[in-house]
Amino acid sequence: MKILISFLIIFFSSSVFAKPKVLECKKNCGTSDTKGEFTFQARLSLGSEEWGGNITFIEDDIAISQAHVIGLNPEKKICCTPKQIKKASEDWKNFKNDMYVVEGNSYQGKQIIIGKVVDIAGRATGHPPGYDLLLLHIDRDCNKCQKNKDIKIEPIPLANKIPPIGTKAQHICIPGKKKYGKGIISIPHTLNGMIYGAKTTQCSRQIIKHDGIDNPPMLFDCSGSPVIYSECGKNVIHGLHGNGMDEDKIMYETLQLVQTQKQWVQSHIYEWTGRIDMLDACHPSGRRSFMPDQKFDIVQNDCKKKRINDEEFYPCEIINLDNAINFPWMD
Repeated sequence: MKILISFLIIFFSSSVFAKPKVLECKKNCGTSDTKGEFTFQARLSLGSEEWGGNITFIEDDIAISQAHVIGLNPEKKICCTPKQIKKASEDWKNFKNDMYVVEGNSYQGKQIIIGKVVDIAGRATGHPPGYDLLLLHIDRDCNKCQKNKDIKIEPIPLANKIPPIGTKAQHICIPGKKKYGKGIISIPHTLNGMIYGAKTTQCSRQIIKHDGIDNPPMLFDCSGSPVIYSECGKNVIHGLHGNGMDEDKIMYETLQLVQTQKQWVQSHIYEWTGRIDMLDACHPSGRRSFMPDQKFDIVQNDCKKKRINDEEFYPCEIINLDNAINFPWMD
């Protein structure tokens, strides 16, 4: 069985990972968001060095990302609760009082602070198909945010359903360096890979083969950034970049899907804000409750403090996978 590795060259705490030698984009990797379509995309800015990973606003005061962008090593820690995530995250330990959110198009230059992280929750249960999820509660009225309060952020909902194989999508990312793309960029994707999970995390991962044909060469330093598609005529988050493995000089992304996590997300929105609903692309009001007593479009996955075996492979049974691209050793 192949070993799954993190896409990140650097866990933002201090651990260094070698970048695999694969087909990758090295310059001008996407289209800059000059029209303000993707203002939901931002990056963290930690400490005096002002670095941090991609995060995505799903409410005015809530963002989603991946647990490893705040220094959580999936090889060492297994977490399901906020207490466990905070104890395991090196960056939360070091920067919990100095963890800010930067407007996406300003990250690569003079950073514009638009929020401060005041609380986090996460799910991290090992390499895929284990979880790699992070939720952030953000104060948009922080002291350093005052002069930037008029900057408008349009949050994006989480998807409700798993889209058919072959669905056209976009990857939205803020690269760390301008040579890869200035500010927030969009990159076309095709969702043609196998959707799978573990026995207890079904339909939670999708393969993206970055071969330069159906999907672009790999772009590094985009962990936590979303792949979005249209649901009910509106953009929604399908999954998050940040995990994968390489084979024959090609990177196989394993997107962390979000459709099975809506009850978990709602529970923390309720805990932090008292709200019992969240943004929804399909509801006539634009909002919908995902509290435990509600009906869901697909089964919601739980989290247990147990490492998921990365050899578990359960194809998603709720969509047709006949034409899905699989890992090469499984064809």
